[in-house]
Amino acid sequence: MDDNTKEAFLNLSKYTRDLLIKEPKMNLYGLNSLKNALLTYWNESINPDTEKFWAEIKAENIDYERKEPLRFALSKNRFRRVDQGMDARKHWIELKKLKGIKANYTTSEIEQIENIISEDEKRRLGILKKCLIKKEITQSQYLKFGECWAYMSNCDLWDRYFRKDEVEELLNIWKNFESK
Repeated sequence: MDDNTKEAFLNLSKYTRDLLIKEPKMNLYGLNSLKNALLTYWNESINPDTEKFWAEIKAENIDYERKEPLRFALSKNRFRRVDQGMDARKHWIELKKLKGIKANYTTSEIEQIENIISEDEKRRLGILKKCLIKKEITQSQYLKFGECWAYMSNCDLWDRYFRKDEVEELLNIWKNFESK
């Protein structure tokens, strides 16, 4: 984890501890709210740290059902959110080597996840290429364009698919977008 994420976790943990000290007889709703706040990151992210976290939870016999973004991707053939697609793209080579992934997913499921990652990347590339050809972002694709931009940036894919002048042109197309 980067330093900002670590600091955020420490702050959330301190806040949670302080709240439990102030409210020792918290009701079930309050406890569930705290639990969900603490576990949102671990439930929603796709990276090696997350897999290690859940392996520890399981090893300690802590009874908590994990939301599994990779299971969602398998069932829907897509990622729920762009950040999950980015996480999967950036970390997949390392993730698929982990014992937890090998134990929880079949070989065909691992291959299917690889295909989902690949198709996600191709789809986002297609949107950007189409905007570059048309020299505009259609009204209906504006939010997708932003997601595609974030994906290419966070996964360091610009140089793989675009020349520098094309990236600059896409940026200008984005800056000059007018809502209709």
